[in-house]
Amino acid sequence: MRSQEPATELNTAAMSYLNLLLCSIEAKDWELFREAGIKKPQAFRALADILTTSSEFNGMTFLHAALRHNPPLSIIAGITKICPDTPSRRDCLNRTALHVAAGVGANADVIKYLAMEAPETCRVQDADGRTPLHFACDVDCQLFEGEERKRDPPSYEMVHTLLRANYSSAAIEDADDMSPLEYAIFSHADMRVIKLLQKAAQKHVKSLDASRKERQNQDIALNVAA
Repeated sequence: MRSQEPATELNTAAMSYLNLLLCSIEAKDWELFREAGIKKPQAFRALADILTTSSEFNGMTFLHAALRHNPPLSIIAGITKICPDTPSRRDCLNRTALHVAAGVGANADVIKYLAMEAPETCRVQDADGRTPLHFACDVDCQLFEGEERKRDPPSYEMVHTLLRANYSSAAIEDADDMSPLEYAIFSHADMRVIKLLQKAAQKHVKSLDASRKERQNQDIALNVAA
């Protein structure tokens, strides 16, 4: 008796359907993607599971794929409605959809939507220790090998949106010991952006100091009680 194929192995029909959706993304044919994918939620959900679990696609989701090509917010919202856990999923480089959005310079509405859907992803560090805020602040960042993009300096609106979701990300350093603030300076960011990042980092340090003092006071109280 023939053994059952693994769930992650793509059959011909599923591969054809999946390729149709991925090609529509690359072509930025959002109407085709909406009609063939989002408007068929059951089939779309099944393909999304295949996409994320297949080693061939390195943990990529439809959000990861779409965000590389500047999709309208309605597409991002449509994907998330069908697959609510997608904004939190990470690819083989430990990058979330928010990493990709920040890295390609997506518009502030898309950044805000993703940050609100999964605020915890603002602190997620990829394989190089970078958070979405690092990508947002680094105009020279390269998300994918061989892919070059011209980026404007980080905007106040984008940085503010990411910090509003999680201000502590301003104090995180990557594998090169670089903070988002340092990348912003090298990227010739506006002084408003620089000051915003400085204030967020200072706020995080003060929060850590307050927590440390509180623990010390608790330890003192326990010792006195003993």
